[in-house]
Amino acid sequence: MNLDDLQQRFIAATHDAAKAETLFGATARGASAYANNTLFNRADALAEAYPVVLQLVGEEFFGGMARAYARQAPSLSGDMNTYGGDFPSFIATFVPAQALPYLADTARLDWHCHLAYYAADCGALRLDALAATFGEEQAGFHFVLAPAVSLLHSPWPIASLWRAHQPLEHDAANAFPSPDQGSEQALVWRNVRNRVQVQRLLPAEFAFLKACQKALPLAEALELALDEDMEFDFGLSLQRWVTDQVIVDFQLDPKS
Repeated sequence: MNLDDLQQRFIAATHDAAKAETLFGATARGASAYANNTLFNRADALAEAYPVVLQLVGEEFFGGMARAYARQAPSLSGDMNTYGGDFPSFIATFVPAQALPYLADTARLDWHCHLAYYAADCGALRLDALAATFGEEQAGFHFVLAPAVSLLHSPWPIASLWRAHQPLEHDAANAFPSPDQGSEQALVWRNVRNRVQVQRLLPAEFAFLKACQKALPLAEALELALDEDMEFDFGLSLQRWVTDQVIVDFQLDPKS
């Protein structure tokens, strides 16, 4: 065995106790303990990033699923807050989780909440500057969403599931939903109090914000929203999204 092979096997052993025992034999106790510690650290990081998934399946099931993922997905960074972004894809193919077909999309929402919490700060939109711009005809005008904003669509009621598992949301309006109640579109953002929020969006709201996310001109964003609902109230929605720091800036296309 050459040095490179030995190093690669040593690295593998630090992530798998069984491999440590195979490689080091009777002297494997330290390497095995390190491998187990590494595995459980990854599982703990997943539990922090996926709290609703944890609540849905329970600690025992989640722990087994997390360790199965951790064995095949080494951390690529010393910052464990970045670990586990593809856990939802793993859940989608994890055979014991197939009885809960909404679990992978719920995990996807959990992860975007995690990203929102650690997203960069940004300033608020200046309404006076916005009003001045609206007074001119600007074909290339488009809104800019906050770095913490994510927009998700799922065939499952993921926003309702998420809200039903929040400690401050236990009321009749947020009772545990039936997974069969249909698809939902969700907005994830971090509000002015640095609290991550999830809101179920109406189709017109989702269409408008998705257009903003793609930097489409305002006129096109409005057209897409009105295609979904001719009663879409742009003024009221804009006021709410600016106040909540979902929309935080605007830009003008210099080519327009």
